[in-house]
Amino acid sequence: MLNLFGSRVAAEPEFISELRAVETEDRLRRSTAAMLEAAGLEICDTNTPTEFAAAATVAVMRLVLKVAERDFDSLSVENRFVTGLFGFLIAHNLTRRTNADLGVVLGIAGLDLFSHEEIEQIYKLGSSYRRLRQHRNMHLALKDIIDSFLSHPDEETLSDLSGVYQLCLHQDG
Repeated sequence: MLNLFGSRVAAEPEFISELRAVETEDRLRRSTAAMLEAAGLEICDTNTPTEFAAAATVAVMRLVLKVAERDFDSLSVENRFVTGLFGFLIAHNLTRRTNADLGVVLGIAGLDLFSHEEIEQIYKLGSSYRRLRQHRNMHLALKDIIDSFLSHPDEETLSDLSGVYQLCLHQDG
């Protein structure tokens, strides 16, 4: 890899990347523990960054649902899809932070949120995410709110995340 002036940039050793992923996992666990516990949720113990990213995606999405006073199982098909798309955005952010495998994280988190009968929804989320990225301003706004929460999880950033989630929901469901 070349830097700005054309000289070689040394790649980061793999163990440094792994240490960063572990540090990120520890920080996220510590900073979200009280909020998750108050909502009766937790991020289960995991062995790999990919397992952590999947478990954290589901826990954060369930936390947002609780704050929004919504039950995933009683949401309309459209709102379940919106919830899945938010989960996709959260998973994307978490995999970037932990060097996890996005495809595996989406599969695990999707199976945890959706029933086996709705498995095709997981595949539709990918194409919807690509379409969302074409609407750059909206994508960046959602990404920034999620990033803000994951960087500094507190009541204010959770409220912002939940508020934007609720704005995206179809009003009938």
